[in-house]
Amino acid sequence: MTRSPGVRQRGLAVAAANGAMTGSPGQRQRGLAVMPTGVHRRGSTDAQPRGLAVIAGGGLACTPCSASLLAEFDPARLRIGIAAGGLDGAASAWLPAPGPGAPGDPASADTLACRRYLSIAVGLSLGSLFLTLPTGGARAFPLIDPSNADQVPQGTELAAPDAQDLKHQLQLSNSLAAPAGGGWNIVPRLDFQEMFTDNVQQVNQPREWDLATYLSPAVHIAGDTPRLQLTFDYAPALSLYARTTSMNALTQQMNGVGLVTVVPDLAFIDVRVLAGVHNLYGGVGGLGTLGASSTGVGSMQASVPSLAGNSLGLSRADQVQTNSFGISPYLLRQFGDWGTGKLGYSFNATASDQLTGFAASPFLSGNGANSQTLLSNEQIAHFATGDFLEPVENSFDVDLMQNQTTSGANYGYGATGVPAANQSYTSTRDFITDKVTWQINRAVAVFGSGGHENIVYSEPGGLNINDMTWSLGTTLTPDPDTFLTISYGHQNGYGSLNVNGRYQITGRTTLTVSYGSTTGTQLENLQSQINLATASGNGSLINGQNGGQLFAGTNALPVQNGVFRYDTLTAGLQTILDRDTIAINLLDTHQTRAGSGSSSSNGTVLSLSGYWQHQLRDAFTLSAAGSYSIQNGVAGAGGPGNSNSEAVSVGLQYQFSETVSTSLRYSFFARQAQVTAYTFYENMLILGVSKSF
Repeated sequence: MTRSPGVRQRGLAVAAANGAMTGSPGQRQRGLAVMPTGVHRRGSTDAQPRGLAVIAGGGLACTPCSASLLAEFDPARLRIGIAAGGLDGAASAWLPAPGPGAPGDPASADTLACRRYLSIAVGLSLGSLFLTLPTGGARAFPLIDPSNADQVPQGTELAAPDAQDLKHQLQLSNSLAAPAGGGWNIVPRLDFQEMFTDNVQQVNQPREWDLATYLSPAVHIAGDTPRLQLTFDYAPALSLYARTTSMNALTQQMNGVGLVTVVPDLAFIDVRVLAGVHNLYGGVGGLGTLGASSTGVGSMQASVPSLAGNSLGLSRADQVQTNSFGISPYLLRQFGDWGTGKLGYSFNATASDQLTGFAASPFLSGNGANSQTLLSNEQIAHFATGDFLEPVENSFDVDLMQNQTTSGANYGYGATGVPAANQSYTSTRDFITDKVTWQINRAVAVFGSGGHENIVYSEPGGLNINDMTWSLGTTLTPDPDTFLTISYGHQNGYGSLNVNGRYQITGRTTLTVSYGSTTGTQLENLQSQINLATASGNGSLINGQNGGQLFAGTNALPVQNGVFRYDTLTAGLQTILDRDTIAINLLDTHQTRAGSGSSSSNGTVLSLSGYWQHQLRDAFTLSAAGSYSIQNGVAGAGGPGNSNSEAVSVGLQYQFSETVSTSLRYSFFARQAQVTAYTFYENMLILGVSKSF
């Protein structure tokens, strides 16, 4: 077991283990690691570590008794089968059932001790495993820190029996993760593609064909060391058109999440970056590249890189480049059984700019007539009580944020038809919250919170909210890989429901769901999502609360200026079979004007997308993706108005060697718009070659 840095474990140490525990070497397992006090930890010189490693839906490894155990959770009781070393059979027992073993019983004293530890750990920890994760829809300061890093679902983890059977599928999904056991994985790559399109400018008429060349030098870096954990993926894309040279462009694609340990168990620095392109009028099929991996593996594309968003229906004329950078130093300390305290400061800079020149900068330019820039400073203080109050936990939070927003005169013009004036305004968001959680049993916890909020936007007609906040809710954790948190409360000046969950339907199929409401500008909403993010094994950014999708609403909605209330539902279903990976995602987001200071309009997007990847042979892969989106409420002479759109891709990829692959992809895009000029369809054929070094 690998202990989370920065957290001193006392008594039973319980964590959702993302490292290799049992099963095939190097495979990432999902489950609990349970240890009694004094057992082996990282850096220990004990040659015979003692402890119990639990893999949800898979197995347990008990070092003192050399036993292999299989755990099966049901809502009422925990059934555990023990296969002692050297025995062909298995003895079953219901926990808790510790006691002296009968003569010949494989349950030795050490084994019974392990069973005692397991039953205690289940009762104390399973129900609260996800309680450290926030239940609200918005998140300003980064969610992940060393106290909860091992609880984060990665989206591609399987129970132990399936890890070996699906070794190839896991390699596809986690091919860019850091090496098991720590170290670095650095993969430079060069992608080259030739494209034919029959409607290069995506217009109703006249339709024009063209040939385009795409070139993208990329690098992916994944590292896991005692002082630095990093996932970084960068892929600028150069687009050159044979006939329509005004479409030539250089765009940026980048994801990065890093944690620097300055002083072990005390001082840390969180760093995160994001760059991607999305559609000014809202994504065709609800698609965009924000948060996506540059490799295309395991994403809503046809298994090959989407250079400059070419497989996502993005056209040079409608592209918006969005970049973000954040750095958050903080102190995190556990004070024995009394609790854990955290003090932190965060600086974030985010800019969105419609492409007007040839090259989009990877840095925060965002100072033109078609741009918006957000600068944020935030200070947080947090304290949560420890074991001495069990089964009750009390947490107290202070969160103070100061924002500066600067908008160009034409920012969002295309989406609304009403240009806004040059604007520069400030906003503050101050929250004080006290939360009490009661762990009723291992599967059920209830909580309530109360506090105060002060939200002020200085723009004319801006928001001014000064009132009390409260929430009531429950967290259900029937097993280590399944949880559901539901709460209702008053925040941001209104009552709202929050839902966050992950359901491990089978060892190979996972369902995630998230629903929440928040208030802010589009860039503030994006910044909150970035701070919820963690990196998956393929380099994309996923929701650190449940392993589900992020940035779906930003990619799908038209670009607009102003302050909005967002009510967003996302749901995802993923299953990994012997030769197939299947994923389905749902998005339902509502954007409602808050205050009277902007010229923007309300809007809703409902989209459904699906992805399928099938391994024809060891080196030959077939994949397909489809998405359908309904966009309503965005009015104005400068955009499509209410519209429906579809995106479909089918691709083949052949791996010539470990470093060279080729691909062929067909894509179809269409939009049926209220404003006829924005109705179009496009056929696209792309031939590509990728070389990694």
